[in-house]
Amino acid sequence: MQGFKSGISFSVFLFLAALVWWPASYAQELPDTHENVWKTGTITVKQDARVTDILKRQISQNKRKNGVDGYRIQILFNSGPGARNQAIRAKADFLSAYPGYPVYILYQSPFYKVRIGDFVLKRDALKVYHQIKNKYPTAFIVNDIVRFPDLN
Repeated sequence: MQGFKSGISFSVFLFLAALVWWPASYAQELPDTHENVWKTGTITVKQDARVTDILKRQISQNKRKNGVDGYRIQILFNSGPGARNQAIRAKADFLSAYPGYPVYILYQSPFYKVRIGDFVLKRDALKVYHQIKNKYPTAFIVNDIVRFPDLN
């Protein structure tokens, strides 16, 4: 019985030693990942010709629309006498407080609308909305055709 217990103990010892030794020896065989990150190569993409056709159609459609689908923030919506002057004043006030955003005055009879920004992503419009909502409590985000983003 004594020999049996010592045989089990020795087997457990060998098993534990193998568990400790095996990962350490394997890690030494792995290539240094920092060396491989800086190597350059060529990637060739093969795609169905229909994908290229779809991209060309989308580009053509965006050019016809003179922009892309996106978002703006509407800060004024008004009609009646003096609405035009109020829209001009709202544009000037906004530009003096937030000079980094484009401002557009739209006239859709009988309403004057003042919209700001050219946001492709709604989250970008939301960021600005949260910045201006105290000064413009009636502002809201609208879907619109926005100018192409500047990629420079």
